[in-house]
Order: sequence, then C-alpha cells, then structure tokens
Amino acid sequence: METPSGSSTQGMDRHFGGGISLGHITELIGNSGTGKTQMCMNLCLSVQIPKTAGGLEGSALFIDTRQDFNPHRLLQLATALERQYAHKVPDFKAHKMLQNVHYVRCSNEVQLMASVLSCHSHLENHKNIKLIVIDSLAFTLRMLENKSKMFELLLELHESMRELQRKYKVAWVVTNVLTYRVSKERFRLVPALGDLHSHLINERIWFSRSWQRYVGKTWETCRLINSPS
Repeated sequence: METPSGSSTQGMDRHFGGGISLGHITELIGNSGTGKTQMCMNLCLSVQIPKTAGGLEGSALFIDTRQDFNPHRLLQLATALERQYAHKVPDFKAHKMLQNVHYVRCSNEVQLMASVLSCHSHLENHKNIKLIVIDSLAFTLRMLENKSKMFELLLELHESMRELQRKYKVAWVVTNVLTYRVSKERFRLVPALGDLHSHLINERIWFSRSWQRYVGKTWETCRLINSPS
C-alpha cells in the first residue's frame, strides 16, 4: 500500500518498499499535533489507488475513538490525490474516494471492542477493504482505572486483530501516544500501552513536531527514515 507522496513520506516509502504492509500491524506514535491522524486519512485514500497505477484499488475502515476525524480535511487530501493521478487514471475522483472510507465512531472501550469484533461483518460485506485504522488505540484504553482490565482488553483486541489479519490479509494502522514512566528514579518518555503491546505490533513509526519520522520499536533503537525538506 503506497504512502502518500511528498517529502515527509518519501523516506517511509523507501523503508517500507512502497508503503504499509498488508497482514501487519503498524503503529503511528507521537504527541498531539504531529500528523498521525492526517497520515491515517492519507493511507485511507492511497489504499484506493487503482491497480492500473500500481495500487491496491481497495477501500478502508476508519475506527475513530477521539472524534478527531475531519471529513473536510479528507476531501482536501482526496482532491490533491485526484490531481496527482489525473493523467494516469482520469476516473480516480475525490468523491469516489470518500465513499470508500467507511467510518465508525466509538467513545469508550466497550464500543471499541465491539467495533473490532464487527470488522468480520464489514470485511464480509465489503471484500475490498484492505486497511483498518484505529485512531487512537490508546485513547479509550487509558481511561480505564483498572490496569488489569485494560491489559486484558488490549490482549483481546490484539487477538481479534490477528485473526482478521490471517483471514483477510488486511493492514492495521493504529495510533498511540507517549507517556512518562519512572525507571531507575528517572522519568522516561515511553509509548503508552506497555511493553507487551510493543511486542505485538509489527512496526512502529515515531512522529515528531519537527515532522521527522523514525522507525523502531524503542526510541533508543529507532532510526530516521525521513527529514523535511
């Protein structure tokens, strides 16, 4: 699945060999305002690039836990993508792209779990769905005061996501945030949701406010994959 064109994503394209991989869970991590949601929307559009132009010609499902999804911004991005492919694929139109982004809103952990479980029916009814986005995976889970319940639910979510991966070969993209953890009497900025979650995802892309992107499971081992021009 191609990532969107532009200086901020060319390094990502090189790293992923053309885009996010089907059958993988890719996490976008960073604080608010670093471009994670916009990247998710861009991916929902680029998954639709026609096969004649080297794309998957699929559709996307966007699970929104933060109510941060902006359809007007999605239209702007779709219009830009339409212009980019106007000569190659004249019928690749913005209004058609919007129709192929299926939207689900959920405001708590129960709705999130129900939304992931209902992906089976979404994928049966819309067999061209190639990408499922959860923006954000951390948002509703971190509201739970009972951490044991949070990790139990997180494991259930991962189990369901893996099952869907195996059966339908879809790509999952989830967003996460950074939080502070005390280690050796020092505060460290680390990904939320814990080490177990980190082991269960396939790839982690770090987003910074300087628009640089890094890839790696931990900050100590990650490497730069793009730098804004």
